[in-house]
Amino acid sequence: MASDETDDLKPFPEHCLIPKKETGAERFLSRFPEHNGKNVVIAILDTGVDPGAPGLSKTPDGKSKILGLYDSSGSGDVDTSVVRTTTREIGRVIDGLTGRKLKIPNGWTNPSGKWHVGVKAAFELFPNLLKTRLQKEFVEKEWNPAHLRALAEAERELRDFELHNRIDGNIKNRLKKEDLQARVDILNSLNSKNNIAGPFYDCIVFNDGSYWKAAIDTTKDGDLRDIPCLCSYKIAQHWVKFGYNDMFNYSVNVYDNGNLLSIVTTGGSHGTHVASIAAAYFPSSPEKNGVAPGAQIIGIKVGDTRLSTMETGPSLLRACNILAELHCDLINYSYGEASHWTNKGAVLEEFISLVRKHNVVFVTSAGNNGPGLSTVGCPGGNTEALIGVGAYVSPDMMEGTYSMLKSKPGIPYTWSSRGPAADGDLGVSVTAPGGAFTSVPTWTLQCSQMMNGTSMSSPNTCGNIALLLSAIKYRGYDYTPALIKRVIEKTATPLGSHDPFSIGHGVIQVDKAYDYFREITTLPTTPVDFRVSVSGLQGQQSKCRGIYLREPHHFKRSTHHLVTVDPCFPEDTSPRDKLDFTERITLVPTQPWVHSSKHIILASSGRQFSVTIDESGLEPGAHYAEVLGYGSREDKGPLFRLPVTVIMPTPLTDKFTFDCPQLQLSHSTIKRYFFHVPTEATWAELKFTSHNEVTRSKLWVHTIHLLPEKAYREKETLDSIILEPEASNTLIVPTVGGHTMELVVTQYWTELHPLTVSFNVSFHSLCPSSNNFILHSNTSWTRLDVSCNYRLEELYPEFKLTHHCLARRPTEAVIKPLSNTRQVLIDGKQIYELRLTYNFYLSKTCEVRPNAHLLSDLLYESPFCGQLWMVYSSNKQLMGSGDAYPKNYSVKLDKGNYTVILQVRHATRSELESLKDLPITIEIKMPTYILVDISPTRCGQTKWGSTITAKPGSTLPLYVFGPSDDRVSKSAGPNTSPGDFLTGTFTLSKNDLVKKKVVYPVQYILGPKASRGNSGPPKKKEKDYEGALKEFRLHWMSKGKVSPAELEEEFGDDLEFLMARLTMIEADKKNVWGEEVATIVSKIQSQINVDEILAQQGTKTDLSQDASERSR
Repeated sequence: MASDETDDLKPFPEHCLIPKKETGAERFLSRFPEHNGKNVVIAILDTGVDPGAPGLSKTPDGKSKILGLYDSSGSGDVDTSVVRTTTREIGRVIDGLTGRKLKIPNGWTNPSGKWHVGVKAAFELFPNLLKTRLQKEFVEKEWNPAHLRALAEAERELRDFELHNRIDGNIKNRLKKEDLQARVDILNSLNSKNNIAGPFYDCIVFNDGSYWKAAIDTTKDGDLRDIPCLCSYKIAQHWVKFGYNDMFNYSVNVYDNGNLLSIVTTGGSHGTHVASIAAAYFPSSPEKNGVAPGAQIIGIKVGDTRLSTMETGPSLLRACNILAELHCDLINYSYGEASHWTNKGAVLEEFISLVRKHNVVFVTSAGNNGPGLSTVGCPGGNTEALIGVGAYVSPDMMEGTYSMLKSKPGIPYTWSSRGPAADGDLGVSVTAPGGAFTSVPTWTLQCSQMMNGTSMSSPNTCGNIALLLSAIKYRGYDYTPALIKRVIEKTATPLGSHDPFSIGHGVIQVDKAYDYFREITTLPTTPVDFRVSVSGLQGQQSKCRGIYLREPHHFKRSTHHLVTVDPCFPEDTSPRDKLDFTERITLVPTQPWVHSSKHIILASSGRQFSVTIDESGLEPGAHYAEVLGYGSREDKGPLFRLPVTVIMPTPLTDKFTFDCPQLQLSHSTIKRYFFHVPTEATWAELKFTSHNEVTRSKLWVHTIHLLPEKAYREKETLDSIILEPEASNTLIVPTVGGHTMELVVTQYWTELHPLTVSFNVSFHSLCPSSNNFILHSNTSWTRLDVSCNYRLEELYPEFKLTHHCLARRPTEAVIKPLSNTRQVLIDGKQIYELRLTYNFYLSKTCEVRPNAHLLSDLLYESPFCGQLWMVYSSNKQLMGSGDAYPKNYSVKLDKGNYTVILQVRHATRSELESLKDLPITIEIKMPTYILVDISPTRCGQTKWGSTITAKPGSTLPLYVFGPSDDRVSKSAGPNTSPGDFLTGTFTLSKNDLVKKKVVYPVQYILGPKASRGNSGPPKKKEKDYEGALKEFRLHWMSKGKVSPAELEEEFGDDLEFLMARLTMIEADKKNVWGEEVATIVSKIQSQINVDEILAQQGTKTDLSQDASERSR
């Protein structure tokens, strides 16, 4: 019986661990086993690569798999500028910065006798998952025993002192008790906040006469005999573990003549997984190999551990500088963000420079934000010269990798980002398998892990290109990144009926790409790339990489477009070669609705040609075409492509409604609708009804508006809704009148059962006269008009103020050039840093979020080289930090004074000079929100308290009244200042679903507070200050912190001083009343005017408010 059962067993589909068959990699390696990535170097820009991970040790020919490891984020940096010296007389013991005595082994050679020392908090290096695990162990084994002993000892000292000392009237004893109590309170607060920094490591850097070396005292005992001494990884490929409990590997690099140590670790498992997909090698288990097992790797950590592995401008620019020096062949970058515009910015310019000037093929993920169009991330689909990669899942992957019950034809993942880019480029160049099961860092305590995303399809593509380059370099062929991109796009295999926005030119096929490359290489060629640009339409940037007609106003003007083609020559091209360059170009549109010039002659200065679009016969939906530019040999394929996308709107059933009576959905169906939103529509109601009688289904609904110079996420909704059999569900999505809204309806790619639905879209309008409402405390009210345009709507306005924003300008601004070893651009241009200092005070514990609005939400597209803010307490402790995306970071702070340091970088000093007075806000969430009063009348006699049914075509005025100072003080605290403001939101509809989705921002600007009490002449500030200082010093005298003798010289017979001295003597029970008291009493009596006292006692008391004036 057992043998019968095993006869039916199928072998495990090991080829699905890292998919290679789908891209032709298996076929290529079977034909050319020697071209397995050999002599190709891939740079992995990510969270770092673990040198101890399985498969990342050696290449098939015995070379080191990893050539170099770097941390460009700065999260592993240690300042080692402090120098200690050892001599024969004092021995080989130095003071570490932790206070430990460091015993230097005799075997460490240091001819100079100079030892650079630094200190590093361990938890600043560890990834969050590892930190959580180690922190628990550290608390249990190291922190709690020592902390509880210290707390018990402090409590014992306090109790013993109270038992054996009298506190009342004794100033010294009272101060001693206060100090002991403070110790107990601080120890308790440390325990309650779990504010544990973890262990601190002493770091030592020295030069042995040949190389800089470094050691980290991970034992924390100062005895360095068993501590490994490392040189930079690129020299000897040295790496070690912090400890066997953490299994956390690290290497080092030394910069600035020993003054800076970089500890290179991994900020997460992502980077190691990506590197393993591209190039892992398992000699005894070849089924686990990466796509190009013969390739070597350079790992650069660009994700900052301090910012949860977020990439930053400085980290990316440092990485580019490293890569320009190392001359790698390929870059894989599985990172990206939504950007507000495309193809320009300080970081993107450096990426393009690597490709064009250093001949590096740059591969990057398209993003995981589909299924809507124009969701490609930056840099993936938004940067010229880079190869953006989408993700798809094959039938074998469905069965083997995802363990699905049934496999279906291969499809793009639902979440894979789609093109076109906002400037008209296709966005996705090619697609590749987007899942893999491979190695992760050893600290995860597992040897491999399943991950999916375009983060996985990008290194799969990168590995395939490494195979291609391995063969090309072996044969001695010349190539450029532009040629490689053209070759893989030309030979990619389309994926069924799926549109190019999802898969680009298709699934990469490395074997076909190599055959095609060899074919065209036999023909005369010029190593020239071509840049195609189009003048942007209204609402688009000035220069676009394609034609993108989407918005209603795009179709109101002529569809004639002027296209410019510029040749891009390699850096070493001679003037004679440019003079002799001439290319006869034949232009071929791929669709009949696109018309272009037939031919152009292209010289080195570039050329223009015309394109017209005839969209009159196109059906509703997305349409794609290209204008292909062929050279004199058409069999070489197109030299350039002009992408053309036209979005034709879906007609509404009536003026404000669309009905879809039946829609059939399967796992591969993505249905798109494009609506020209009515001019004043503010939301749409989407009602979906399932027609399945038995099956419960899950539906994905994605809506997107593209607004000028705004990322797609600014107006995007993505919802998954559950549809019970023959039941309905309703969604509310905000809309922008006068723009095109894409509506995507689909099932998730893993769904096996088909679904039949019907749905209705109805547009609604409660349109405010201002979408960003501002109130000012100096005005009694502000008017807001609300128009109702389409149908009856229930109007119930509500204004909530939820956050207090402290407005601050810098108290100090300093500009300085940064280090010329790491902080320079590829062309050697110096980077400058502007350091701005801001101060603020908190009256209570709260969470704060600093925000430099001018720079916020800009990373790749920013003209600046980066920004970083850090919050410090009054004792200079770093409390938190953040970068370009302030919404991602907040810091919880106690009551007290704080400082924000904002660092801004740019390669031009004058650009930073203009920011020296840059304002920021400190956003604080108020414990209780403020409901703002609204009235239908200007004088505010009637408060808004009920729902009003607004009729179509009507406009209703709302009078919004600012909150009183008392309400502001109650929610925001007493320390508000003029220029601060409160922020919140307002809603207009009574419908709860609409309230959650259709919200508008509101600001309340704070002015001077109302004065209270008598309005007499203002006191002089000098007198106020002197009086406060005098009172403070007398208080300190009563506490025993200032001796009376010190103050007697200054105050002499001052009545307040004499009374304070008398009170102090009286409180000290040990003092005997004697001559000193008699002297003080005599001085006080001498200042008493007996006649005035008698006159006062004999006068009837006047209780009226102006009594004091009349008495004068």
